[in-house]
Amino acid sequence: MMLFADEINWVEVANINNQIQSIDVNSIKYNNEGFLSVLMKYSETNPADQEIENSNTYLMAIDCENRLFSKLPVNGELKQVKKWIKPIDDKLMKTTIINSCFY
Repeated sequence: MMLFADEINWVEVANINNQIQSIDVNSIKYNNEGFLSVLMKYSETNPADQEIENSNTYLMAIDCENRLFSKLPVNGELKQVKKWIKPIDDKLMKTTIINSCFY
């Protein structure tokens, strides 16, 4: 899958403790089981000046009904999910899941 900058539309879905999760709304797909896949960008900002220090892009699979997720490579597919993760004490991921499922 090749992506070009003009095709990506990043929308922030969570911002907690200098950590930001954004989704590319143009990449959102639901499969026939109701699972969501979306291109995700995780960024860390410097608390002093809010400049982005670190950024990582990956594909996220989300089970909206059960609020579970799985991280996949950018060129991955939902069928590659081997294990779903429950974000027990991860407020950033919980917020990311809830807000991403609104799309």
